[in-house]
Parts: sequence; structure tokens; C-alpha cells
Amino acid sequence: MMTVFEKMEFCAANALNQEDAAFSRILALLGDDNWRVRHAAAVSLGDRRDPRAVDALVETLNRENDAPLFNQPKLEGGAHAGSAAVFDVIFPPGTTEETKEVWRRRGRLIQSACLALGNIGTATPDVLALLNDYALDQGRDYAVRAAACKALGQLARPESLAVLEKAAKDEEWCTSREAQKAIGKIRALA
Repeated sequence: MMTVFEKMEFCAANALNQEDAAFSRILALLGDDNWRVRHAAAVSLGDRRDPRAVDALVETLNRENDAPLFNQPKLEGGAHAGSAAVFDVIFPPGTTEETKEVWRRRGRLIQSACLALGNIGTATPDVLALLNDYALDQGRDYAVRAAACKALGQLARPESLAVLEKAAKDEEWCTSREAQKAIGKIRALA
């Protein structure tokens, strides 16, 4: 039996392995109980750019949409992204370890699945619907919104322009910037 780390390493080591056995194993790991393994599998599938992974990634996003996600609380005087400032997250008394782990997961898996779908480049109606929703959902972490905008830019579908124009007005810089870049890509192709 493989450890969590070994499963993650398998995904990373086989991301560009085009053998069907490796693809099938990574696809199976996308359903692993551990979110870190699912994250590694999604990243690997995005690197592979195999359209056969689209349905499984959409299914993963739908499962994540049904799971409780605890966004990072707004921190007064917090540090900018990338800062090395130390801060403690204070959970309410009685918070279970399971809930803390869900908080750690936040939108990371959704972010990696969005980016994988953008890399694969297959714009099914389900893919576009999910990405469009994520791009504008203020209840999601900014990283999810920004990843959705980036993926929409990679897909470069004109029907996403209206969503991206709204996302370009997001007060969070990364989301706004990714939306602006996506708009530029789509307009350049028109």
C-alpha cells in the first residue's frame, strides 16, 4: 500500500508519461481519500493535457462544490501574498481536526482542477459553466477566482467575455489581472 507521499510522487513522476497504465492510475488517484493526493493528480492531469481527463476533473469539481469549504478569514493588518510574516489562525473552541483540514484544503483542489482544465483546452459546456461560476463567486478564495479566469483565457471562448469583463472589475488584483489577460487573448483571436 502506497503512502500519501508516494501517491503524490507517483503523480509528479508520471505527469508526462503517456502510457495508458500511468494515466489510469493518476485518474484513479483523483478520487483518493486524501485531498493532497487529489491535488497532485489534478496537477499531473493538467500537465498531461489529455482530454480524456476532462470528465473526471469536472466530477471532482462537482464533488468539491458539495463539500464544505472554509475560506481564510479576513485578517486585519494581514501580510500580503508571499509575505513571510507569521500569523496564527485561531479556530473557534471545539473545532475538529477534520474541519481544520478542510480549511487547509480550502480551494486548493478547485484551483488545481481549474488550471488543469485550462491546460487541457477542452471547453465543454460543463467546463465553461464551472469556470464562469468560479470566476465571479466572491465566496471563493481569490486563488480559485484567478485560476478560473486564467483557465477561461486558455480556453479563449468568446462566450466567456461577459463573465471575464465582470471579473476584471474584481477588487482583488490577481483575479482582475487574470481576467484582463484572458480578455486580451479572446479579443486577439476574434
